[in-house]
Amino acid sequence: MTKKKQKSQKPIEIDAHFKYRCPQSNCGFDHWLSLKESQTKGFKVVCDCGYVFKPKKISKIKIVYADIQSVPQPEKSPEPEKVIEKPKIPVDFKNSCVKLLVSYGFTKDESVSLCEKAFEKNPVTSYGLLIKYILQNLEELNVNN
Repeated sequence: MTKKKQKSQKPIEIDAHFKYRCPQSNCGFDHWLSLKESQTKGFKVVCDCGYVFKPKKISKIKIVYADIQSVPQPEKSPEPEKVIEKPKIPVDFKNSCVKLLVSYGFTKDESVSLCEKAFEKNPVTSYGLLIKYILQNLEELNVNN
């Protein structure tokens, strides 16, 4: 019985989608566009907030394959442990997030705790993204602890 040599298969088609965020400062809604839409000249996106924007046209996507005969990487020597400081949430940023969470029905103490814990785990600069992270990870952030 002879063995067949396996060849590395390459894809025959691409199905790519791109995530665009509404540039309106108080919206932040995400829109998914297909490759075809993002390559269409003059394509416009109408957000739920009423804002209309044009995504930057993508001309092509290049796929770069890994080199099979790559040079082996040298082993990493163990580094001394470093004390990592937890990121500190800016006061005005925290106040904006707390105000929004209170409007959603959380108490002020719960909101402060959620903002601080969420920022430690996900230090972002957009309060919309931080609020989204908080709402998606309420159980993990555990308000009572």
